[in-house]
Amino acid sequence: MVGALLVASMAGGAAANVFLPARLAAQGSNVVTAAQVNIVDDAGQLRAVLSGSDERGQTSLTFYGADGTARGVLGMDVDGAPALRLSDPSGAVKLAATVSAGDALLTVGDDRARSAVFGTLGGTPVVGLSHAGQARMQLELGTDGQPNMSLQGEPTVNLLGAPGQRAISLAVDASGAPFMSLYDLSGAPRVLLGAVQGTAVLNLGDGTRPRLVLGVTDGGEGSLGFYDAEGTLVRLVGAEPAR
Repeated sequence: MVGALLVASMAGGAAANVFLPARLAAQGSNVVTAAQVNIVDDAGQLRAVLSGSDERGQTSLTFYGADGTARGVLGMDVDGAPALRLSDPSGAVKLAATVSAGDALLTVGDDRARSAVFGTLGGTPVVGLSHAGQARMQLELGTDGQPNMSLQGEPTVNLLGAPGQRAISLAVDASGAPFMSLYDLSGAPRVLLGAVQGTAVLNLGDGTRPRLVLGVTDGGEGSLGFYDAEGTLVRLVGAEPAR
């Protein structure tokens, strides 16, 4: 069987060489050209397949276990993005790696159950934990536009709700000041707790702006400020609060 396979592959390659561009034909007579190469063990059982275009449309090398289950796939999508998938005996993918649009992602575990993701998204390093395909925790380096983040590169930990919506954020800004933010079910910030320039600050907001601000300086002076829906201070008890 192995001998017949090799003869058939060489014959197919010889016939295809007639239509090859000059660049490929110049490689010489030792080149074998085929759309698919099947690799079998001594018993004739299929153990690997090298395919120019598999059932997913990928150029791939697939490895099979003794039971015929695909256990590993190394391939490249039609858009040129490489991918690696390693599976358990049931066929569930337990490790997957992809590189696309300049970002690399490594997923460890079953992405249908519990998994961890390591990689970059938009150039930002990210570590995430997911359950049932839903992200529940994310560690990243902050980017411009994040609440309370003044510069890129600041660490942020996000705890996410069941729909993947951010619920709690822990962050440290460029000056080293720590912050904790709490969000409602719509993702609007409602509570901000921080320590800024020696002052402990607690902001309670309506989802768009602070409505009540409590502050305590390092000298022990406390203040309480009330704000209207436009963000204007309407009442102040104690010293000027930190904003």
